[in-house]
Amino acid sequence: MAPAAVQPVRYLRWITPYDFSRSYLLPDAVETNVPRGCLGECGVYNWARGHLVELHRRLGGVPLSVHLHELLVRPAHDPALVGERVLEGMGSMVTVRLRDPDGQEITVVSRAESAPYGPRGDYWQVTVNGEIPAGADDPGFNGVHKHPPSLPFLALLVDLHLRRTAERPLATVLPFSRKSA
Repeated sequence: MAPAAVQPVRYLRWITPYDFSRSYLLPDAVETNVPRGCLGECGVYNWARGHLVELHRRLGGVPLSVHLHELLVRPAHDPALVGERVLEGMGSMVTVRLRDPDGQEITVVSRAESAPYGPRGDYWQVTVNGEIPAGADDPGFNGVHKHPPSLPFLALLVDLHLRRTAERPLATVLPFSRKSA
């Protein structure tokens, strides 16, 4: 039996049916290793750009960078092609950096692997500032699953994690006194 964190949830993790049909464009100021995009484009570059666009839309602030790293498959028939690098599997890893309205830098890393080549089969994980979102009552809001959510849902997941882990200041205590008549 699979661990509870990787079991599939009983419902889709998306906000609207149109979540998967969007095309994303990057502003010129964003540091990136993927093309900036055009309307109607789809594919892994669009998916990578969408991480930053949806997180910026949800959290606000300043978008800084998005980097796509494609995970490669180790050729089983010819180990000599691997060289000195250890290749991790087939899939992609997207690293996004942005600065929130309070000036704090946020780093989100989303990693997706595909069966049968990925070392864990179908696997998706997100980290927010080095932490995997967890602790929610609903397993749909944890940061490890078999398949990635839609990008607007990913932005919601990151926002909820940041709200749960933020230090909240205490409310100002107002003195309360009764005046005797």
